[in-house]
Amino acid sequence: CKLLHNRPMIASILPEAGLAIIVGTLASFIIRLVVKPAEVSSEDADVVDIAANQVLTFSSTTFFVALLPPIIFNSGYQLKMELFLEDFTPIVSLACVGTAISAVVVSLLLQVMVGAGFTGDFVPSFSEILTFGALISATDPVSTLAVFQTRKVDPRLFYLVVGESVLND
Repeated sequence: CKLLHNRPMIASILPEAGLAIIVGTLASFIIRLVVKPAEVSSEDADVVDIAANQVLTFSSTTFFVALLPPIIFNSGYQLKMELFLEDFTPIVSLACVGTAISAVVVSLLLQVMVGAGFTGDFVPSFSEILTFGALISATDPVSTLAVFQTRKVDPRLFYLVVGESVLND
């Protein structure tokens, strides 16, 4: 982002990932305003809804075939293999065992919350809670890595987090 690189004061307050979220939110808000149907006849309303739906969404196939492979390729290409292989055992431990432990702990805590009645009428099954725990535990540490890059942390710590992220992806 040129905006952040040319203005270090803004970069010290707002990380690049935060700016990306703000830009995406503003873009979606503008698209919603522009695409919003204004006094459309009933036979044209379906056409407008279909057009708005196509502008505001894309299929999961597009994501998995067109967008995700370049992201994973870029991560692997920029990875310094010697640092990755040097810490391969802790990286695999974090990616597999650490994520599994995190998923179970999150699931058990959620089960306690459901048992205590904090979810109201919504009572998910334990398999649904485990699925949610696995989903939450395998998040991508983009913002953490952005902070690590700006703060110039120890390369070993950086590659532990990057390696775990690459293996989880």
